[in-house]
Amino acid sequence: MLIKKSNKSIGLKLFVICFSSIFLSMSALAVSDKGYVGEDEIEISVERIFNQAANYPRKALRKGIEGYVVIQFDIDTDGAVLDPYVIESEPAGIFDRAAIKAVRKWLYDTPSYNGVSVKVNNVQVKVSFILAD
Repeated sequence: MLIKKSNKSIGLKLFVICFSSIFLSMSALAVSDKGYVGEDEIEISVERIFNQAANYPRKALRKGIEGYVVIQFDIDTDGAVLDPYVIESEPAGIFDRAAIKAVRKWLYDTPSYNGVSVKVNNVQVKVSFILAD
């Protein structure tokens, strides 16, 4: 009987996390991030128009681990994410793969500066992994 209760509890947590991920991905549309353009590294805002929520790693879910990953990447002239990599994570190595996988699917509005489509460098975002109670 104790095992069934535990399975129901885990199932409920998974449902809440899935629902939260869908809600967060929908509510995060049109988020503005900052990056840099040109050799002078002029800071501009870029608008995120599609935000794929990261999947919570099963091992972290089972152990009740929460954390975050800071990722840096460039944005191509068409709004695609280029070469994302981890610059900070807590706890180290637990959420890195899931965060990178999600960020690769993000899409930004075509970045422009002075009316010209440009590549944006060194955009940094923080992807948080939080369990719902």
